[in-house]
Amino acid sequence: MSAHDPAVLADERARNKRYVQTLTDKAARAVRVAKPRVSGPVRGRKGVVQLDRPVPQPFVGRMGLSAPDPLLGTDSVYVGQWYARERDFVVISWAAPAADAFYGHGPGTDLIGEVQITRIFTPRGDDIVGYDDERRDKGAGETAFNREAALAVPRPPARGQSVSAPAGSSRQDSAPLPQPVKPSHQPPQRATVPEPAATGENADEGRSGTRVPDAVALRHREALLRTLAQPRRTELRQVLATLQPRQHDLVKWDAGVPLVVQGHPGAGKTIVAVHRAAFLVHPEREGVAIPGKVLLLGPTNYYVRHTSKAVRALVPDGAVIVRSLRDIFRRIVPELNDGLDPESGHSATYRDFDFELCTLVDAVADSLRRRGRLETAKSRTEAGRLIYDRLSHNVHLAPPDWQAYLRSLPDWGVALRSERLSPLIAYCALASGMHRFESPGHVIVDEAQDMRPIEWRILRSLVRADAGWTLVGDMNQRRSDHSSMSWQQSLEFLDLAVDTHIEDYKSVFRSTTAIHKFAGHLLPRHERHGMAVQEEGSRPVTWKVRSADMPTAVVTAASKLARDHAGGTTAVIGVEAIPLRAAFAARGWRARTAGSDEYSDGQLTVRVLSADDARGLEFDAVLVVEPADFRKNLGRHGLLYTSLTRANRSLAVVHAKALPDELRRAPADRLDR
Repeated sequence: MSAHDPAVLADERARNKRYVQTLTDKAARAVRVAKPRVSGPVRGRKGVVQLDRPVPQPFVGRMGLSAPDPLLGTDSVYVGQWYARERDFVVISWAAPAADAFYGHGPGTDLIGEVQITRIFTPRGDDIVGYDDERRDKGAGETAFNREAALAVPRPPARGQSVSAPAGSSRQDSAPLPQPVKPSHQPPQRATVPEPAATGENADEGRSGTRVPDAVALRHREALLRTLAQPRRTELRQVLATLQPRQHDLVKWDAGVPLVVQGHPGAGKTIVAVHRAAFLVHPEREGVAIPGKVLLLGPTNYYVRHTSKAVRALVPDGAVIVRSLRDIFRRIVPELNDGLDPESGHSATYRDFDFELCTLVDAVADSLRRRGRLETAKSRTEAGRLIYDRLSHNVHLAPPDWQAYLRSLPDWGVALRSERLSPLIAYCALASGMHRFESPGHVIVDEAQDMRPIEWRILRSLVRADAGWTLVGDMNQRRSDHSSMSWQQSLEFLDLAVDTHIEDYKSVFRSTTAIHKFAGHLLPRHERHGMAVQEEGSRPVTWKVRSADMPTAVVTAASKLARDHAGGTTAVIGVEAIPLRAAFAARGWRARTAGSDEYSDGQLTVRVLSADDARGLEFDAVLVVEPADFRKNLGRHGLLYTSLTRANRSLAVVHAKALPDELRRAPADRLDR
């Protein structure tokens, strides 16, 4: 329920202010220690990786217990980013095991039956501007939030318990925990909160018991729905307050156990990826320390910009590295050119990304190494060029079915500017052995369904054998025939067990029911099982126009969406962005800066993106242009499906050609009728 008591809010804001100041003071006292460029992580108590300094952030929430907990020393505890103890309240980290009771799920669930009530806060900067309460025990009347607390010094928790000060803190310098006054009445009877249910054939029943889907048993439902209905921002924000139980469980999944999260568009997969990255490096979590940093890998540089702010809000700079696949290639071969692709008219084939191509490169590299040819190379790029040239020139040594492909490879200078050959160029450089990269301790790959075999091989080559893996994506959103056909195939490419847990997450948070149903017609009927949380929303609109009128129609439709969602974000998505941007420019719209995807007419702003660049992003309103031009892969409309489901509240389609058969049957308002 929403709460609006100004006195309660004022009290919470005052405590929050002190908490943020405490974190700020700690951050100011922290001293960065110079470390070698490639070094192991700094470890503290219990082998936990130590971060440089806390990130000052407001309260996440609060939970009230039916009786004082012996370890916490209170029946009311706050949940925040970092542990802190003040004279009249205590804050535990969201990453601590005891916080599992706040989320209603997780390995440390001992307190769940004791939780009477939880409160989540609405943040604005470092302040809190609202709160929402939710009874967890189905009771009524007084809770721990209503009872006055008197100060007392509790017995300190035993060493090694889950709720403890982080390494380096001093209990002697801290104020005592609050000890509540014992209520005069009996506390309400314990009630167990139902745990969310595993979905799909690979449900991990033994790990968490019987569950129901998040969409069926939402925690803090009203607050979540208000948050989902708010205008989207250009950047993702942390959502610790409204993480749902099963999302939270996936975030805290054992770092040493590989995990695959398969989910519909808008299921919160990127939310899970970002918060899991932060959890794995948090010093207040339990478990074996990550032997290095966490790499969060996304599909594009747009994704990096979209997620980086949320990562920075959760962990100090450098603890989690956010990269796109293109970033990885450029770090291996800095000379890779992002300019005009001289081979833009050359279609990629499966051979450009085939696993067997890696075997051919390895054989050439071994041959050159035995002859001492690679010793003359002065850089990794030069060594890569030697391998690439020998690969394309000694065609007669290759298997017969590869000779035509190798003979068609362009010279090195052209290859450096070819998008389809970037993975091959990068792998040639890696095969030289001249790489000295700090290996991450855990790799999280978002939009992993689009990773191709050679790209999996590159990642495997850069990552230590004992690193952990989390793959996040949706096989229904595959954009080409060259990526893995199944998660089991991707796992094989990484030398991971094919029986790795695959979480089939069915809840859908981003798109409304109307948008989800419309886009879902592109899927086989048996795979339309997503459960949309947002039930309210207008039906998608399709608008058929003449080909000659298409540029004007695109600008007109986009303008209407932008006006309808003033303060939010609107995107125009087509197979190619250049002709769409030209349509806006011809009608007086201007890019924010040279090369920007944001176009404005002085009042309205829209983002104009290609279907590839829109992956992993979200917007309040989306206009998809000419669905018939979106290529299919093996009978699936992966790229079109992805583009349609970028929309949170409104979706429109403009087309001159016939719609795909599946969309002609989908529920929508059709302006061509």
